[in-house]
Amino acid sequence: MSKGKLKLGAAVTATAIALASNVAFAVEAAGADTASEIRALKERLQALEAQVAKQKTEGKRATNVANAAVVAKAPPGPPPPPPVFVSFRNGLFVETEDKAYSFKIGGRLQIDGGGISYPIGVPNNFGYKGFAGVRRARLDVEGVAAKIWFYKLEYDFAGSTGSGNALGGIRDAYLGIYVPGTETPYSKGPVWVQVGNMREPFSLDSLNSTKYLDFIERPLSVDAFAASRHVGAAVAARGEDWTAKFGVFSTSFEDNINNPTLVSAPATFWAPVPRGGGQYFDLTGRLTYAPIKTEHELLHLGVAGRYHQPNDATGVSDDRMLRVGNRLRSEANVLGMQTLGTPDLSCSTITFPGAFPLANLTTANLTGKCVTSEFQYGFELAGAWGPLSMQAEYIGMQVNRDPNKMLQAALIGNFFPSAATPFGFTPGGSSAFFNGFYAYGQWYITGEERAAGYSVKDKNGAVFEQVKILNPLSKGGYGAVSLAARYSSINLNSGRWSGSGLFNMLTYTTIVAPNILNTALIANQAGIAGGRQENTTLGINWYPDNGFHFQANWTHVLHWSAPLGAGSAAAFAGTGFLGLVPPGLLALQGRYQSAAHPDLFEVRAQVYW
Repeated sequence: MSKGKLKLGAAVTATAIALASNVAFAVEAAGADTASEIRALKERLQALEAQVAKQKTEGKRATNVANAAVVAKAPPGPPPPPPVFVSFRNGLFVETEDKAYSFKIGGRLQIDGGGISYPIGVPNNFGYKGFAGVRRARLDVEGVAAKIWFYKLEYDFAGSTGSGNALGGIRDAYLGIYVPGTETPYSKGPVWVQVGNMREPFSLDSLNSTKYLDFIERPLSVDAFAASRHVGAAVAARGEDWTAKFGVFSTSFEDNINNPTLVSAPATFWAPVPRGGGQYFDLTGRLTYAPIKTEHELLHLGVAGRYHQPNDATGVSDDRMLRVGNRLRSEANVLGMQTLGTPDLSCSTITFPGAFPLANLTTANLTGKCVTSEFQYGFELAGAWGPLSMQAEYIGMQVNRDPNKMLQAALIGNFFPSAATPFGFTPGGSSAFFNGFYAYGQWYITGEERAAGYSVKDKNGAVFEQVKILNPLSKGGYGAVSLAARYSSINLNSGRWSGSGLFNMLTYTTIVAPNILNTALIANQAGIAGGRQENTTLGINWYPDNGFHFQANWTHVLHWSAPLGAGSAAAFAGTGFLGLVPPGLLALQGRYQSAAHPDLFEVRAQVYW
């Protein structure tokens, strides 16, 4: 404290004491109430007030002089940085006072375990198998710079397979900008542009973060058809109740092979290898609108479309689009029960076994050229009324193929059989169609409301985020608890003869009544047998506090029609007809199972920040 302030305080105290004494004196002298004494008292009071005012002025002057001396002694240089806000709530978050710059470190850890009753592959499908593992282990950093720039980098240490190297673990990796001057009366904020590895704008459940999914795994149709993350560029905008995002995308770090390279050795139809040529690309867009959007009620509508041009890609480099469903794990990833998946729709590449009269029947002309284009479309519906909510989606996929390339592949295999191409087989016609859907309902028995977690601010578009926990466990409550039930279905069969009908005809013409010509006719008119599956799942969710999520799911397989497998030699062994089976059918014929109804049990413990 400065000397001026000390003097001022002492003066005011002395004045107050004197004033009190005078007042006391006046009261004591009230008995001799004379006009002259009253006037004298008023004059003394006015003199004291003037003295106090003078002392206050001198005190302020002394304080200003002291402050000026301190400022004069300060070293020259830039002004100190503005204050920042720091929070450790669910991660490390730092933000400047003017919100121009921010930085956040987050992540998640998901540990899964469970088992299968009557597992596929066990003799008579009888028994039990248990599994446990780390589903996701991610770290991410994201931030904002100069108010208009934003960025994010996320890496999954438990998912670095994909391309077989460290790049396979990259998830979100993008930068973007809010374009100044693009605000409109109908939008909330400016348009933004993103470049990098991001989720393609397709499917509500695919875009919802795994931190807040109401089931441990996404439904069959979303896992099979949704695009997930790809490298590309996108433009987006939003309003109070709508979102729009469109972009062009190409390769993905989650592909089996990120950059297909030219190889010298040709491949067989059944063992394709990556070839040179242009990468595939996607054109994808999504629109959403919420005609009802309050804290307690919600109605969400959405539509999305995706055009896929494979170019020279094959089922090796572009397996999620050209070998549809081959990564499905029956809605319980850690249990690893794969039962579905189409053959390589692109025809891959085949070895040309020798000279052929027609010059256009060459391997180069067949390299991944059977698929000309693919188109996917999806419809979204979600609603919430207090603690009750529902969500549903339908996704369809159209595959367009070149019949001339398919015929070339079949002719080379049929007319010039060899160890590499023992039998020409190009299942499916020039057009194939697959589809799937799901629907589920949920009830928060502790009273939470999913409508309050709906957000249009996410860079992916409209999604659901963390529900507001009414009574956290850390404050003496029980946390948020919900019960959910889901039905999901997918059909990867397409064409004239597929599924069990195709299997029965092939079995008849190779075992019961061997006829190689009829077998060839059936095989070459066969449809695509990718399989079909229907599941029902019951689940429970518990959010004890923000940042913690525990789940348990029971999935029952209502219907399962597996595609033709590769274990045909064992199926024909001991029948006496193995020598009559065309060699190529050994790669097709397997045990076709459709009577099993496995039960899958799965639990998850998750922490996120």
